[in-house]
Amino acid sequence: MVCSYFATNMKYQVSINKAFENFIEIEAKIISNSTEILLQLPAWRPGRYELANFAKNIRCFKAMSKNGAELKVRKQTKDSWLIYNSENNAEITVSYEYYANQLDAGACFINEEQLYVNPVHCFMYEVGKMEEQFEVKLNIPSDYKIACQLPSSNNILIANNFDQLADSPFIASNTLQHHEFKVNNSNIHFWFQGKHEIDIVKLEADTKAYTALQIDIFKEFPCTDYHFLYQMLPTAFRHGVEHADSTVIAMGLGKEMLRDDFYNSLLAISSHELFHMWNVKRIRPASMLPYDFTKENYSTLGYIYEGITTYYGDLMLLRSGVWSWEQYVESWNDDFLRHISNSGNNNYSVAESSFDTWLDGYVPGVAARKVSIYIEGMLAAMIADLTIIKNSNGKFSLDNVMHDLYHLFYKNNKGYTENDYQALLEKYGQESFEQFFAKNIWGKNNLIADLQNILTYFGCSINNNKLTKDQNSENNLLFNFLLSR
Repeated sequence: MVCSYFATNMKYQVSINKAFENFIEIEAKIISNSTEILLQLPAWRPGRYELANFAKNIRCFKAMSKNGAELKVRKQTKDSWLIYNSENNAEITVSYEYYANQLDAGACFINEEQLYVNPVHCFMYEVGKMEEQFEVKLNIPSDYKIACQLPSSNNILIANNFDQLADSPFIASNTLQHHEFKVNNSNIHFWFQGKHEIDIVKLEADTKAYTALQIDIFKEFPCTDYHFLYQMLPTAFRHGVEHADSTVIAMGLGKEMLRDDFYNSLLAISSHELFHMWNVKRIRPASMLPYDFTKENYSTLGYIYEGITTYYGDLMLLRSGVWSWEQYVESWNDDFLRHISNSGNNNYSVAESSFDTWLDGYVPGVAARKVSIYIEGMLAAMIADLTIIKNSNGKFSLDNVMHDLYHLFYKNNKGYTENDYQALLEKYGQESFEQFFAKNIWGKNNLIADLQNILTYFGCSINNNKLTKDQNSENNLLFNFLLSR
């Protein structure tokens, strides 16, 4: 099986003759009159804000002239290659092999059953030519289907620039299962690679419900087609990665997990990743606009692009009726347990922890050094949301803040800052949020006090590390206000 990748000045050939070794063979024909050609491989991928060093998976890199003479190549950095084209060859060929043996939601994998590629891992671009249009032609068996957010025709995928290509994972396989339906005027696609026992009819109904709620916040669905690429694994696993018009979600049912729990977990991660279509794929921090694939793109705003997304992922399931109050609370309690189990909140703020994902990634690292931008950010988002609801008597909520971030910043091709976010919180919350940021975003171990206070107002509290309705409360005010948007 062979796949060809074209650009205005480049043409890639990708073959999988070494699939049994999990190596993809890549050959790039470059049309250029430059005497020196610098090729760059990304050092990280959007959605995971840490250096990944994909170049460690590359071997056998070489460059040849059209007449077969080997050209001099020297690495300039750990993931860039300078080709000396001293004879001014109009066409040169670069070849290398990429090791693809990581089957999760953000990597590459190849075997006899599928070709799964996140292009940001293994495709290079010629420095200075990222904005040219790219085409990817897949020469695959006639019974293979292709799952990808890029438009395709006759097995040719078209990307407007390298950013779009890098953000467009694809699966090619003859065992892909496809299901399509509409939400408003947009098409939603389910792609399943691997065996599963999911009720597709129920999944469609639930997806329609939470998707409609997310659209209602932002008042538009920014793409005509959205693709859920599900990698269904035989062992316990859970991982998702967002893209502009798609997501890859890798899920596996372990023996210890009940099937209902598995399905609810699938819904939660799917709702989370869909919300990312607005929050971070479009609403983006100013420090990440545009992406610089060669180095760290530092940001202290992980509590927004991951924390708020975590908050809304579950909240959309509750508000749409897909989850009951009891299911929502069960998930919330699991997240809160992660918060109190991490004593890193005594030592590092969520803003500092966001900045340092580029230092030690998403692993725990040194004991009690930092916190999770997902969990701490989720709890901070709840405090902000309930504060706005309380102060406006339910007229406004965090929904209004997210709507404005989308329309005032993304729609005007601008990135936002923490000051921009704070200004919107204060606009709808009708009070100063200086102490909120000082304590809950930049402070250490101060979050629970504010959380308890705002929950008490809504007739709830945290008892024995679980969210509970106060016995003296005649009805569940928190539930009512979370639903009354």
